[in-house]
Amino acid sequence: MKSKSFKLFWKKLRKNWSRHFSLVIRNEKNLSEVFKLRLTPRKIFVLGITTFLLITTLTALLIAFTPLRVYVPGYTNPIEYNLYKKMLIRVDSIEKIHAIQKVYLDNFVNLLNDIVVFEEMNAPVESEVTPRVTNKEKAEQATKQVNEIAEQLILEITERSTKSYIPLSQYITTPEFAFTMPALGTIVNRFSIPDKHFGIDIENEKGTLITSIADGVVIFTEASENEGNIMMVQHSGNIISMYKNVDKFLKKVGTKIKNGDPIATMGNKGTESPKPYLHFEIWYNGSPVNPMLYFLGK
Repeated sequence: MKSKSFKLFWKKLRKNWSRHFSLVIRNEKNLSEVFKLRLTPRKIFVLGITTFLLITTLTALLIAFTPLRVYVPGYTNPIEYNLYKKMLIRVDSIEKIHAIQKVYLDNFVNLLNDIVVFEEMNAPVESEVTPRVTNKEKAEQATKQVNEIAEQLILEITERSTKSYIPLSQYITTPEFAFTMPALGTIVNRFSIPDKHFGIDIENEKGTLITSIADGVVIFTEASENEGNIMMVQHSGNIISMYKNVDKFLKKVGTKIKNGDPIATMGNKGTESPKPYLHFEIWYNGSPVNPMLYFLGK
């Protein structure tokens, strides 16, 4: 039934597709003709489609390029969008800084513990591979050179991992690397490589202020069961000062400090600390040095 009705409608539409009709508007009082429009079904169809597309396009442009879009569900306020964009950039920057600091601290801990980490290199891309040597003598010579370089690298790594002390005087000769004392008190234990005591112990009352020996940045703070609280400060020239057996931290990680700034207080929280004292160390390029050689007014 529906199909017959549709066929009948379609037949009438095709029959009258080009037939002319008149739309007349007359004055009600005197029946005079005010407006007359000659139309055909085809013109009406084209005019309707054109009007619809024009209205749709104008509406889309109005929503996309005017402030009215904030009232349409799904569109973000321009101010909020710019804020989200800035926050995304900041979060990305913070993640990169965090990754860099993590790698730095991991390498620093490896240096302190004489751990050598070997990283596997990715296989070269096929297009970057050097052409194969077809000459047997050249191949043997190249293999020999590679073995010599490998032996030299292994020797350097072995020397680095077994070396426990590098005199700071071999590297630092300028006066700017002279340091101030980290705390007042009595030195009860001195630097000794054979005894594996890589710093000095300064004894005083609990709560004695500990100050920075030079300008730097706090890079590490941690609580240790044996050695109490530990703080590390990075100075210029690949120098790190370490403060062990700390009672309270006065500075946080990432804080920039000046020479003489209070950074912690002396304590005896560690199990190896019957009396309050500060265990102080200086490290240069991953090796401990005698702090007594570089204090001002020693």
